[in-house]
Amino acid sequence: MRSEVSVPSPVSGRKQPVIALIGCDGSGKSTVGAALLEELSKERPTVFCHLGKQAGNLERVLHPVPFIGPWVSRRAHKENKRTQSGEKSTFTAVITGFILSMRRVVRFSKMRLLHKRGFAILTDRYPQNNVPGPMDGPTLANLKTSGKFSQLLSRVERSFYARMARFKPDLVIRLNVDIETALKRKPDHLRFKLERKISDISKLTFDGTPILDLDSTKPLDDVLSQAKAAVHKVVDVYPRPRAGALISLVGCDGSGKSSLSEDLVKTLNYKKPTMYGYLGLGTGDLGRRIGHWPIIGRMLEKKLQSKAKKTRTKGEKIPGFVTALVIFCLSIVRLSRFRRVQKAVEDGYFVITDRYPQAEIPGQCDGPGLSAGRTNNPFIRLLVRWEQKIYQKMADYRPDLVIFLDVDIETALQRKPDHDRETLAPKFDIMPRLTFNNAPKVTLDARRAYLTVREDILETLRRRGLM
Repeated sequence: MRSEVSVPSPVSGRKQPVIALIGCDGSGKSTVGAALLEELSKERPTVFCHLGKQAGNLERVLHPVPFIGPWVSRRAHKENKRTQSGEKSTFTAVITGFILSMRRVVRFSKMRLLHKRGFAILTDRYPQNNVPGPMDGPTLANLKTSGKFSQLLSRVERSFYARMARFKPDLVIRLNVDIETALKRKPDHLRFKLERKISDISKLTFDGTPILDLDSTKPLDDVLSQAKAAVHKVVDVYPRPRAGALISLVGCDGSGKSSLSEDLVKTLNYKKPTMYGYLGLGTGDLGRRIGHWPIIGRMLEKKLQSKAKKTRTKGEKIPGFVTALVIFCLSIVRLSRFRRVQKAVEDGYFVITDRYPQAEIPGQCDGPGLSAGRTNNPFIRLLVRWEQKIYQKMADYRPDLVIFLDVDIETALQRKPDHDRETLAPKFDIMPRLTFNNAPKVTLDARRAYLTVREDILETLRRRGLM
């Protein structure tokens, strides 16, 4: 059994590694996979893909369903007895096996798409074309069948598996387990199926792909340390992806920031690893939800709005330590969101944010919440200083591009009829003056049709080499 593995040069034309975990049910693929995913994600965008058919899981999910569940269980039991006795499989078994194989093909295609977009790939299972049967090989080639249609389906399935097998992983981590341990960990599984998988897994070669053999009955820490060491050998031959990009959509309420940012993430995610980041406080939506509470909702919303307005109005006295502490805590929440965005960019993600914190003008438009008001309370003054440092630290991290969605107050109120004109008015004066620490900035007319604005943003990103 190989507990060490030498890794060749990176696969030609491949930007990120593909690492496969294989093993019988109960060998710990999911547990080891979750730990390796956490390890890999620290340095590059990584996705954990399940490439199994999950026929057994599907059967267990359907079992409690009235009528359907018992019927599926009976059919599965009969087919298992046929397989054990060497009898011919029924046409239902052939069709079901083919459909489940096509499910694997679809999952594999999605994995290839994610890899092409720049994600490192970690898989649970990996299709192979050498050993037919339950260990991720062709299903129909393992069944006793007759009839031209069944033979045609088998040939089609085999061609798909051959194609998948040609896309070899950089490393296969084979988790070996004995039958008693597997049954102890998976008591709801059938012994003969597990025995077949344990037998087949030792025969897999993946056409010369480096294979690391690990004994998964050993302590988990030992297994993980060996697996991580081998994974790092593979990852290190691929250059760390360059830092991603940070694009921020800013503008007054009603300018379309939220809809456009989420839409753009879905669009760009087909080309590169892309993430959405919300960098607002969400206090406005929270206040409106409170306003819908029965009896006290409206009164409580007005009281909270009054305190928030006083705090954020220049020259007004901050109404008490509790109010100041709440606003400071909200700033901490914003900092936490900001750090997640910053880490994603540094890990190579293309991040689009709704809003962006600024330290230029306090009280409004994502600026420091406590710096506009006045106070003689030493504890509140301390919170003010801490909050200023927080916002300055966030503002010092400049976006690659700020897109200012310009809109007039009438259009904003038409789109956001539940918003207050008096609250919105100052924002229309402040937003155009913000420089976001002199970050590159583009102004777009957001009064136009949604699709027109969306295309303008995409064209702006293309012109600046950000797509």
